[in-house]
Amino acid sequence: MTVALDPLLKSILDASVGQVESTLSKVLECNVYLDIIEQNQLSGTNFVRKITITVKDLPVIRATAKFDSKILPEQIMTELLRRKEGIGTILTRNKIKADREVVSLDFKQNGKEVIRKYRIVSNKSVWFEILEEIRLDYITACKNG
Repeated sequence: MTVALDPLLKSILDASVGQVESTLSKVLECNVYLDIIEQNQLSGTNFVRKITITVKDLPVIRATAKFDSKILPEQIMTELLRRKEGIGTILTRNKIKADREVVSLDFKQNGKEVIRKYRIVSNKSVWFEILEEIRLDYITACKNG
């Protein structure tokens, strides 16, 4: 069975790696902010990064990214450790060709949230594993408000 996606949600899901913020900004016609909430070393070379993308003070996307520093190029890791920019922005600026491989896409029964798990892959190597919560109710409120 095929699910018909809302055009706004489809544009977010189809945005290429590093373009989610600009896609949201263009579609919603307002400022979009990415905040790195925390980034910690889990153990050894494994890290976790939590981010929030906000529009009009509403957290429209929350994401948790896991990565292994031994897999990433030194320049990418250096920029990640600065905690100033999103993963996609860093990859784009460094001209890294990366693709998103969706692992799962779940629609919550309340119709207000979409949970997406995906991997960011470069040269057939998984660089990041992402768990993302997209709040459709907040995005709709931003678009209508």
